[in-house]
Amino acid sequence: MMTVYSREYYQAGLAEGKIKAKKLDKYRLGPDFILAYDLGPAASYRTLLVDRKQGEIVLRVTTKTLLAHFVNEDLPGGYPLQDKLYKLLGIREQHVISAGHVAIFSPESFHAGLVDLVALQRMRGMEACQGGLLMTDLAGVNCYFFQVKRGYANASRQVKEAVEHNALYCSLFHGLAGQVGCPVCRQGDWNLLYGPSYQQAVEADLAGRIPSLRQLLAEIKAEEKAVLKQILLDELGLPLLPDDLDYALKQAEKKLLFRI
Repeated sequence: MMTVYSREYYQAGLAEGKIKAKKLDKYRLGPDFILAYDLGPAASYRTLLVDRKQGEIVLRVTTKTLLAHFVNEDLPGGYPLQDKLYKLLGIREQHVISAGHVAIFSPESFHAGLVDLVALQRMRGMEACQGGLLMTDLAGVNCYFFQVKRGYANASRQVKEAVEHNALYCSLFHGLAGQVGCPVCRQGDWNLLYGPSYQQAVEADLAGRIPSLRQLLAEIKAEEKAVLKQILLDELGLPLLPDDLDYALKQAEKKLLFRI
């Protein structure tokens, strides 16, 4: 018989002392991460996290803090590249952080009051359940329930968007000359991130739409320069002309070029 876990299940189990989770001061999201529930501001430990090797863990930091550290400190391209892909795909609401072989998904959105997180590559299936979303792990033994205020249909659409977002991110870094996703990942266990039905739809939709990583990073750099100009010229009031700043930036780039 499958066990169904949820935010309420963990809130009650921890309060009653029935769940003996490992207490950690810090945790870095990575390939062993499975999911995390935000237990709410009243909880002494804000986050309940499930790790493939360490099991159940509780942390005082929020799920949003964990995700921000991962994006800003560990993720190639950081948030600017994630945002670029959102815009390219026309995804209006942020609900996934893509890392190629890993995609961290929020069943609601990253801007909700309580943000739960789940690694799509660690789940094999999903279905509607009591107005929410029920996901099953790769072993088919554990089920995890997530509340979704706008219903299962909306959550299902967001999972498909997340798969597409991750496939595009993965293609950029693998340099697969227009191919979508990662052939290595497809050879592993069937999961939500690399399930055949999702991948076929993704490949059909992204055909011919994949830009180069170099192009996207150049656009991001140009946007960062514009922000820097705004800060130096307007906020700090430094007596620099726009041409002076362009010259300084170009000289800095030259000093950082690879030379042999």
